[in-house]
This record gives sequence, C-alpha cells and structure tokens, in this order.
Amino acid sequence: MQDVIYRLFLFPHSVLHESAARCFLTVWPTMQCLRAIGPAGLPQWVEPLCRQLVPPQSDDFWERARNLYRGYQDLGTHMGEDGLMAVLSRDWAGEAAPETRSHIQSMLRGFGPKPFDAAEGLLMESVVFLEMAKDLDLRELELSADLSQVGQLEEKLLKALGSDEEDSAELQKALETTNPPLSPDWGHFAYLLRQRIGFWFRLLSRLSEMRQPMALAALGRDVVDEALDALQTARERQGKVWERTETVLLRLPPMDLLPSQALAQWFEAVAGLEERDAFHRSFEAFLREPTSAEQARHLADRAHVLEQLLQSLWARFRSDSSVQGGGYAVVVTVAKDVTYQEMWRSVDRTGLEALGTGSVSQDAAVLVHLEERYSNSAGRAS
Repeated sequence: MQDVIYRLFLFPHSVLHESAARCFLTVWPTMQCLRAIGPAGLPQWVEPLCRQLVPPQSDDFWERARNLYRGYQDLGTHMGEDGLMAVLSRDWAGEAAPETRSHIQSMLRGFGPKPFDAAEGLLMESVVFLEMAKDLDLRELELSADLSQVGQLEEKLLKALGSDEEDSAELQKALETTNPPLSPDWGHFAYLLRQRIGFWFRLLSRLSEMRQPMALAALGRDVVDEALDALQTARERQGKVWERTETVLLRLPPMDLLPSQALAQWFEAVAGLEERDAFHRSFEAFLREPTSAEQARHLADRAHVLEQLLQSLWARFRSDSSVQGGGYAVVVTVAKDVTYQEMWRSVDRTGLEALGTGSVSQDAAVLVHLEERYSNSAGRAS
C-alpha cells in the first residue's frame, strides 16, 4: 500500500464503534482522531490503525484539565447521569457558554498560581467537554450491547414457545404494549453535536501545521447536517444559492456480520488490492479539486471498481447464502465554497477568533459518512 498523502479524521467524535471501524478501515488503511484528556474509545484491533493526536500543551495545562474533569465526574457521581446531562445542557448549550467559561476560570484559579489566559480557557473548555462527551458515548455503546443481548433472548424465548412468524409479531406487539422496549433515553453520540463540532475544531487548531489535504469521516448523516446547517442558513438568508452535493461513493457488505476470527484475514486480503491503491490516488486528487466534475467522475469510476472487488471478496468470506441485503454505504458530501475554517466559524466564532486558525485548513471541506442498509437518500455515483 502506498503512503497516503492525505488525512482522514474521525469527526467530531473520539469513539469509533466496531461496525463503523470495519467499514472505514476496509476502504481506508488508516485514520486519525483527536483525543482530549484520555485515550480515544477504539476497538483494540483499531488502535494501531488510528493515530491519536493530542494538542501540544504544557503539563500544567493537562493537570488543570484533569482536575477540572474529575470535578465534573464527582458532580455526576452525586447527581446521577441525568443530573450531569442537565448540567451539560445548561453550561454548554449556548455558543458563548458564559457560565461554563466563568466556572472553569474560577475553578482553575484554585489549581495553581499561574495566571489564567482567556484563550487557554477556551481550549480547556473544549478538552473537558469532549472528554465528558466521550464518556457518554462509551456508556451508550455498553447500553446498546446490553439491549442487543436482551433482544437475542427475546427471540430465543419466542422460538421456545413455538410461535410462527405471525404469532411472534403479535406476541412482540403485546409485550411492547405492556412493557415498552428498552432504549437509551437520549442519543449520546448526537448529544450537543454542534458544540462537539466547534470544540473539535479548537483542538485541531492547536496541532502543528498540516499541509496534506484532509477529509472528515463522520459516523452518520446527522453530523454532516449539523456541520453545514448554520452555513446553509446564513447563505440562504443572504439570498445566495446553496449547493450541496452528496454521492454514494461505494457500497460495502454488512461488515458487522463478519466473525471476529476472520477479521484479520479480511483486512489482509483487502490490503493487497491494487484497486484500493488506485482509489486512494483518485481520492487524493478529488480532495484537491472537490468541485471538479472530471475528478468526481474519475473517483466514481475507481470507487465502483473497488466496490465490485470487495463484494466478490465478501462472497468468499460469507458462505451463508441466507444472508441477503444489508450493508453500508459510504457517502461523500461537498458544499460549494465551504472551507473547514468557515465550518468552524459557523458553529464556534468565539473559539476561532480567540484561538486563531492555526492548522485548520482553508481548503474546500469534504466529508464522508456511513449510512446503514443502503439508504436511498443520496444519489449513486455514476
């Protein structure tokens, strides 16, 4: 595999669940993610393939950040998770977040004699928030796993009762009427998503200058919508035309069905595909000119060839012919005349003006995200 001369960042989360990891790393050999106070939440096998980047700050900064984070953890212990969510909503829901900033500054004054810089406070705010958001995401994954086990037990119960498909549906409906299905009370991965995006860019701005093109990899459409919504609203209010192009880059097999013991063999086989190298060369050229119709067509052709090979390869790994349909789509989104800096400014003007642009690129923004079960909401590449 050639050295990839662009960067694919997990955006704006620092938790990557198993299914998404399998999809992204089937298409891309490596990823990068930003981490705040603690390590990112990654499956163990992903850790060598996903480089974790940390803003270069002093030891004193990180000690203060850990102290502040532990203070919020203690608050959550006393108030419970619902209470902590209420605190997060109150303190961080507004763009300026004055309560949080004032609270952080007052707390940090007690952690050392060093004068507290306002710009440092904004960065402190972001790392503490993103660390807490990561904790919520990890809890959601744990809860989802528990609910999945409950669902499997329900299916076994229905089979043990000898119910046919129609009887099972009626029994399931009756069970849900008397005892509603378990589900999370909120979607942590989407909780305060706009704030996550703004704070993520604050961390990115502290990294050393990056000259390579980059793309942002989101776990779902809601991230892309939130990242572009404020820009779209502003453009439309100004009477300007808003152009956002979405294309299904390629479709992937249902990667979550691949047994864990076959995972290493799958990635070994994928890594040897020359067509994947060709796809990456085309994707890098596309990142440099994302509004070029010629580059888009060339990328679509390469993606189609890679998709066909992956599907053929999948047939050898999945011998169970009863498994039909499903899978994931990798969707690429480009909004005309939108840069990464503009995206940051639209959700966090305060942070951008105080911290400066740093290494946040002024290149045209390119986002990719995953859609489950071959959603038809985006156009197919041709």
